[in-house]
Amino acid sequence: MSTRPSRPPLSGRTFLVVVTLLALVIRLVWNLSVHPPSAFVISDMAGYFHRSTHLLDAPFRKDPSAVLFPYGTHALYALVRAVFGRENHAALGVTLAVLGASLVPLVSLLVERLGRGRLAPRIAALVVCFYYPWISIGGYYLSELPFTVCVTAAALFSLRLADTGRARDAFLFGAAVALGATVRPQILLSLPLLFLVWLARRRALPRIRLAHFARALVPVVLVLGISAARFHHHTGRLGLVSANGPLNFAFGRCHAVEIQARARNYSSMFGPPPMGFLATREKKSPDAFVRLDPAFGARITVEGLMWNPEPFEALSRKCVAKTGLVRQARYALMHVIMLWGYNSVWPDSGIDAYRRTMRRALDLHNVLLLPPMLVAFFASMRRHHARQALLSVHLVALAIMAMLYFGDVRYRVPYDAIVIALAFDGIPRMLGWVRGFLPWRVRV
Repeated sequence: MSTRPSRPPLSGRTFLVVVTLLALVIRLVWNLSVHPPSAFVISDMAGYFHRSTHLLDAPFRKDPSAVLFPYGTHALYALVRAVFGRENHAALGVTLAVLGASLVPLVSLLVERLGRGRLAPRIAALVVCFYYPWISIGGYYLSELPFTVCVTAAALFSLRLADTGRARDAFLFGAAVALGATVRPQILLSLPLLFLVWLARRRALPRIRLAHFARALVPVVLVLGISAARFHHHTGRLGLVSANGPLNFAFGRCHAVEIQARARNYSSMFGPPPMGFLATREKKSPDAFVRLDPAFGARITVEGLMWNPEPFEALSRKCVAKTGLVRQARYALMHVIMLWGYNSVWPDSGIDAYRRTMRRALDLHNVLLLPPMLVAFFASMRRHHARQALLSVHLVALAIMAMLYFGDVRYRVPYDAIVIALAFDGIPRMLGWVRGFLPWRVRV
């Protein structure tokens, strides 16, 4: 009786290629058939699309409003439209699908660098392949997905630099940070924090040298120099990437649902979704810790233009003076909590067909990924866990940004690669603790 020879298992790299292609197929079906981004050109999505149109129509026209938001995302969309056609929404959908699929190898290699065996990177690849929050944001014309790729790539290259000490990895790390800064400048906060980790853990990170930071700064300085020149071209004043920082800071200090800016022949209003969630929660639970707590009412009007900092800086000072430091500290803690709870990911949160799916995905994240991530995060504070600390600083930077501005699950989702990688590092630690509490006869 003959037996058929068993097939050898897929190698790690072959498995990764297969899962990446599967992720690409899923995202292509999502973006081209189930959830085409062209069907949701509203609100923020319309802003990114129309700004890419303005960039194609008049790339050198002076327009102070052009600096209100970071330019990286709509520049990417303008580039795709310039190459494949201005109204080729399918090309934009394919681009977003490719970006989303690229997260599979990035996260898998990130987990592999943490050295948790051969199985963990494969499971991480499967998690990312079907990770709904990333599939969802890849179906909208938003900045979240490009920023997610930049944050994840920066994290991966920082670990590669720690392992190899290669100058090339330092440059690639800097390039990922530089591109990320054009999408969301908040990634720049990770740089000084990473430097502090290196200063404190130099013995545990012997392959990283001061020269590597100098090399990493080359693309960052270059891109910020171009960004500053662009900012000055449009406004005639000094600045870096965007001018919406004072506006967002005012929301964090004043806890307003909407802020309207008015000037002669000009009126514009902005309202971040997480503040709307807080307002709803305040009505249901007026005494809850996490709720809207406005300094001067839920809706505030200022005299000025959205892209000018002065009216929003003045408003922030008034709100801080009115509320006091204790209440501001409560705001800050509340914002950090909101990175994981008491709100959902917009735009799905406002669309009946997708609201429940997103809510379930976030619940799974909080149950399966958040606890082991916290275990690894606190373990990274030990001196010999320097490589975990290189990842944890990105979450510290995120928490600082939430304290200063406002918290939102949607703003945390781009950092979920860090959460996933640390979670896979924390799971064995949790299992070790569980085995430690079991009777000795049951231990394995």
